[in-house]
Amino acid sequence: MALNQSYYRNVNPDLLDRIPLNAKTVVEVGCGSGALGSAYKLRNPQVHYIGVEAMPEPAADASKVLDQVIVGNAEDPLLFGDNVQDVDCLVYGDVLEHLVNPWDCLRRHLQLLSEDGLVVACIPNAQHWSAIANLLQGYWPLEDQGLFDRTHLRWFTKATIVAGMQQLGLTIHELKPRIFKPDQTRAFLQKLAPALDNLGLDQQAVLNGIAPLQYVISAGFKPIQRLHLDGFSQINPPSMGEVRLRQPMQALASLSGSSCRYATDSVVLRSDPDLYKIFVWQRPVFTDLERDFKQIQALIRSGYIVIVDWDDDPRHWTDLQLEIQLTFRSVHAVQVTTPELAELIKPFNPEVGVFPNALLSLPPTRSDRVSGDGLRLFFGALNREKDWAPLIDELNAELRDAPEFWSFSVVHDQRFYDALDLPPSRKSFVPTCGYERYQAEMAQCDVAFLPLSNTPFNQMKSNLKAIEAGGHGLALLASNVLYERSLVAGVTAELFSDSAQLRRHLQAWRQQPDLAHQLGKRARQWVASECLAAHQVARRDAWYRDLASRRDQLNKDLFQRAPELAATAAD
Repeated sequence: MALNQSYYRNVNPDLLDRIPLNAKTVVEVGCGSGALGSAYKLRNPQVHYIGVEAMPEPAADASKVLDQVIVGNAEDPLLFGDNVQDVDCLVYGDVLEHLVNPWDCLRRHLQLLSEDGLVVACIPNAQHWSAIANLLQGYWPLEDQGLFDRTHLRWFTKATIVAGMQQLGLTIHELKPRIFKPDQTRAFLQKLAPALDNLGLDQQAVLNGIAPLQYVISAGFKPIQRLHLDGFSQINPPSMGEVRLRQPMQALASLSGSSCRYATDSVVLRSDPDLYKIFVWQRPVFTDLERDFKQIQALIRSGYIVIVDWDDDPRHWTDLQLEIQLTFRSVHAVQVTTPELAELIKPFNPEVGVFPNALLSLPPTRSDRVSGDGLRLFFGALNREKDWAPLIDELNAELRDAPEFWSFSVVHDQRFYDALDLPPSRKSFVPTCGYERYQAEMAQCDVAFLPLSNTPFNQMKSNLKAIEAGGHGLALLASNVLYERSLVAGVTAELFSDSAQLRRHLQAWRQQPDLAHQLGKRARQWVASECLAAHQVARRDAWYRDLASRRDQLNKDLFQRAPELAATAAD
């Protein structure tokens, strides 16, 4: 029988999200062609990722993308020898159901696991409504993959999964149902409802059992204090919430015992009394004390630690100085992007955490950059005319000299697009857009143009645009304002102090385009080694947990620091 190649190349996003981002060694049993491990290594390039695969053909493919591949039967007691130990995570993606003795096999593998290590698995649910529907008709289909895979040897329900893990001495940290086609599930339940009533079965309980097609489980040797984080943003463009909240939260949720929700409209507060609860509010400004303080007080009463996320120089908004300062004072803590911002805010709130911007994952590499095809520049920003205007004449002079070589992709800034002296066929414009479109436009380019004028506001900014562009492998052409703190001239970027230096860099690349491509490769290496969420996720998790453990004292400090909040709470 021919191999079903797609079966070995699938990536389960829920399984990927549960592999802890701070893992040093991961073993994936049943790695197929290495698709899951390859996706994980884009998030955590420093990991040593070991795959185990019984089929030689997909194992050969996996060996091209993983650090080590062991070809053999997962149930072989001698499979690992003495070469694998102190594993941080054991991964089983739709594997245990294929084993003769899955729990015995897992028991042997647990000997490889470190004291704080995790087991992460995706397991099909034999209680799924489609299985019941087929059995009621006296039928059990055999298929090439999925719930009815003809190679399945064992069957599980939620109850048997829990019992099996507990018998191995594991504590279940999370058991997440994977539910597909919920409308079909409800339709089936509705038809079955009279029989359920006659049998005295609760319909909601039955629904909970038959809806999941699979369960993704995370378990370890030790119990852990559960942490939940709610993120809230109404900031435009949406990319600000994406990078500062959603992606860091997704990274945090990979750690055992942590869960996150991201919202842009409203938040339903958690009521669990034993849960560490964090609320991160992206860049609010408290101008309506009655409304804003009521929201903060509701969060406090629900047991939340309230954190403001702030990523720009607050002195920029001169007309809102008092309100911004009140905002900092009226929450438990503030998280920022740079040490410079932290020092500005500490006089108003001593609880400040510094978490530089970072990417959740490296984007896939672009393989079609050819040195002889010219270079395409990317510019994506709002309200930056003061930054690019002093450079535009010299930039246009270079564009006019070689319009067949240069092209531009512009996002957000219509005025910059109009100012470029290029024919319409050599430049494109995208208005303010979502993060995915922004990234897609960047990915089609070769160079990121990053101008910043020397102002106090710009000196306080973060290097996010360089990180995003570097992740895509773009050559970074940046002002030496701000960017000189993290980029090395001639190594990870070309820096310029004026328009003449800018043009010299462009002329050098026109003569040797491969210089730009090589610079882009080194920029990507810089992002991989320093600018991913994996590098800070453990520190972020520890900071949140420390704040939550000090909630009572932080509440007292908050009311002393913000008597306005205390006064309205007493009313």
